[in-house]
Amino acid sequence: MKVKLLYTVFPCLLLALTCDMGLVARSQEQDMAAVQEEEQTSEQDISYTAGVAQINDEIEREEEAGQISLAAGEAAIAQDIIDSDAAELESYAQEQRQSQEAEAVSEASHGESENEYSNLAIADVNNYVNVRSTPNTEGEIVGKMYDGSVAQVQSITTESDGDWFQVISGEVEGYIKAEFFIYGDAAAEVIDNYVTHYAVVQADRLNVRQEPDTSASRIGYIDHGEKAQIIEYGEEWTKIRYTEDTEGYVASEFITIEEEFIYAKSIAEEQAEQAALQELQERAAHTEQTAPENTTIVVTPPATNYTTNTELRSAIVQYAMQYLGTPYVHGGRSLASGTDCSGFTSYIYAEFGYSLSRTPQGQWGGNGRSISVSEIQPGDIVCYSSNGSKCTHVGIYIGNGQIVHEANSRKGTIVSDIYYDSTFIGVKNVID
Repeated sequence: MKVKLLYTVFPCLLLALTCDMGLVARSQEQDMAAVQEEEQTSEQDISYTAGVAQINDEIEREEEAGQISLAAGEAAIAQDIIDSDAAELESYAQEQRQSQEAEAVSEASHGESENEYSNLAIADVNNYVNVRSTPNTEGEIVGKMYDGSVAQVQSITTESDGDWFQVISGEVEGYIKAEFFIYGDAAAEVIDNYVTHYAVVQADRLNVRQEPDTSASRIGYIDHGEKAQIIEYGEEWTKIRYTEDTEGYVASEFITIEEEFIYAKSIAEEQAEQAALQELQERAAHTEQTAPENTTIVVTPPATNYTTNTELRSAIVQYAMQYLGTPYVHGGRSLASGTDCSGFTSYIYAEFGYSLSRTPQGQWGGNGRSISVSEIQPGDIVCYSSNGSKCTHVGIYIGNGQIVHEANSRKGTIVSDIYYDSTFIGVKNVID
């Protein structure tokens, strides 16, 4: 019984033990698995932590790199701004320097101009004042300065009778009594009253218009290098004296401005002129020669070859005389149909190969050379002025104290005494 019971119990115990051992084994396995899992988890945690740390490190490095890059970018931008500002400042400074230099040049130029004018002496007399060889009234008279003529003062000498200026006026050098002159700042202030301004044409040919507008009627033209007296200067348009009795407008951008003064005359020059004038007056017929009414103008073309200037001059006179009786046409461009005084002389000379200005002042100031009356020859141009100094009328000298010229709209082309008008101012030789 006992044996049987033992036999019965033992397997159960064995089974239980086996079960317990299995349970223990499974428990151990589970524990080991748990440990392994914990280890794996720990490793994963470590790996995760390391990964996170690595990621954080990378993020920090990237942020630092980004900050460095940003800082570098900001620095570059700042440098660009600095460079730009520096460039702008340098450009501004350069502009300021250029502006200051320009102002300095302008002021210097203006100062030089004022100084130049301030050094002028302007004759302020009823007729003329003598220029002497020494600073006293005992000095030899070497020239005369007429009212309004100017001189450059070289020095000032004080004598018992007052101050004397040592001057140069044109070709005359000597001494003048200071009391008869406007000088220094006073001269600079009134110089515009004693200077004549001329427009010198820079274009090949410049139109002269009735009004200051490109749509205004054209009354004529002035060729390159020719001059016309300025009446009023403007930035866009300048008003000029086109002929003796006509005014017009030219575009200011095509001209330069030239100044002209009246200077002293030497005694030798005055004496020669007076002798020649007296001789001409004695020879002059003092009558006007005109063509009979209803005369048909028949013109013989001039020859082309002349062996001497005397022959050429004679031919010019003969050719000009063929146009007696033609009408005066202001701005006219035909000898046969009519023109004005300067047109007459310029077109006559053009037939002989000479190019003259189309204006009286242009012929007086820009063509040929000035000669004294004692040197006058047939074919020379005789000049007149309605205001005493500026040429407003011209004619051709034909000999015997006479000229042929387009007189005016009433008389047309006529022959007159060289002193038909008291405004005679000089003679121009354009031939030799």
